[in-house]
Amino acid sequence: MIDPFGKRAREVLDEFESMNNFLRIIPSYMSIDAALERVKWIKEGRIPEYVINLDDLRDLMGFYALLGALAFSPYGLEMELVKKANLEIYRKKISKEFDVEELALPVDKVERGEIPREDEVILEKLLYEALPEEEKRKFALRYKIHLKNLLSLGSKDLNEYYIRQGYAYLTEHQLEELWESAFERNFERAVNIFYELREELPSYYLELYNRISEIAREHFKERLEKMGSASAQPLRFDLFPPCIRLALAGGGSGLRNYAITVLLTSFLSYARICPNSQGKNVRVKDCIKDLSVLEKEILPVIIEAGNRCKPPLFEDQPNEIKNIWYHLGFGYTLTPTLEDSGNSTWYFPPNCSKIKANAPELCKPDKDCRYIKNPLTYYLRKLYFARRREGNE
Repeated sequence: MIDPFGKRAREVLDEFESMNNFLRIIPSYMSIDAALERVKWIKEGRIPEYVINLDDLRDLMGFYALLGALAFSPYGLEMELVKKANLEIYRKKISKEFDVEELALPVDKVERGEIPREDEVILEKLLYEALPEEEKRKFALRYKIHLKNLLSLGSKDLNEYYIRQGYAYLTEHQLEELWESAFERNFERAVNIFYELREELPSYYLELYNRISEIAREHFKERLEKMGSASAQPLRFDLFPPCIRLALAGGGSGLRNYAITVLLTSFLSYARICPNSQGKNVRVKDCIKDLSVLEKEILPVIIEAGNRCKPPLFEDQPNEIKNIWYHLGFGYTLTPTLEDSGNSTWYFPPNCSKIKANAPELCKPDKDCRYIKNPLTYYLRKLYFARRREGNE
């Protein structure tokens, strides 16, 4: 298996009818230690040959076991570790057994004579005139991809490609670079999908996540020391998704209750104090030791947003403050205590599909919403990349 998102992988997965079934079956066939072999090697820096030579089914089981574990923390050093290690595994597999048709890329082979001879002569002189004969093959334009597919992979600088009749023609090196982009895009999309399934996953995956986390903390020890805690931290309003920014701006009478009480309350509370919630039964008191964070950081933002509504939500419906506390899990009250946490459900942010159905005015996706299923994962993704940039400065 040279690409876990490619044609052969899809054929194997189709035998299990659904990804849910596949994830439920994996714990019966693969131990946690076996799955960890796909990342543990990174400490020594050498991929074990038996990992490279696994049969297709065990290869996919190990890979998707790790992705299932990442459902419990979709953006963090654990994801970076798993992605980095497995990218290297599949890169090595491709170098041993290359087959463009098995890659998860909409790429075609270039037919003989497809590129005009006069262009070939110019390209040969520009690209590899001085290279020895055995090296020239690497720079030959042997593959092509439609421009719309190239742009969808994030390639903006078209000057580096030979383009003809709506296609970009690729060298082996350019193909490898595009495959890496596609792998990372598919990897992230899969993790986002699994995030929505985490409450249905067997305990195997949470245990596996905790083991991955131990390896990641050791591997990225220096960066962690520089970045500090990656869990609960002050809110970064600049990284909020469009729906949350619109909710903060207030809304009309038909929108305000959903925008403020349902969406904003759940998003701000989880994003601030429990961004990597690992189960549906979590309570506020499981995440904080007193109510000061809620009372001083979260509730004022909610009230300000409510006051921007037309008419102002809490002037028009003063008891809606009780409903805020109810959605935070404290029951219908104006005077909550930490011990009241758990008297009602602490509502998790609604998925994007529910926001679009219940409050379409709030759903104005930007380019970063692609493949995102929940506004909290949007925020975690942006926060992860922001902290990664800051940690490297």
